Amino acid sequence: MSRIHKKYIAMKKALSKLFQLRQALDACEKDIGLDHLSEVERAVFSFITSNENVTITAIKKHRYFHKYSLSTIKRAVLCLLNDGLIKSQKSKTDGREMHLTHSI
Repeated sequence: MSRIHKKYIAMKKALSKLFQLRQALDACEKDIGLDHLSEVERAVFSFITSNENVTITAIKKHRYFHKYSLSTIKRAVLCLLNDGLIKSQKSKTDGREMHLTHSI
């Protein structure tokens, strides 16, 4: 078997596994009731629920969210706040910061 053919088979297996992971993630999000949210809203929600002292700035600075604009992240946060999935509280150390936590 040629080296190119081996690479092709490895790539095909990796892509198949990637799709299986996407299906599993989709099923999990549906099970917990997040399937109505957009991709960015689900990502922001996951970030907030898995971290402490989260601010919009912290979200934007995270490597995963570099592909999103600040206004897109702010809209996602606003949507999650309006849906009651997260809440915001003024920081005890910096009154300009709002800390985001999950409501569930």
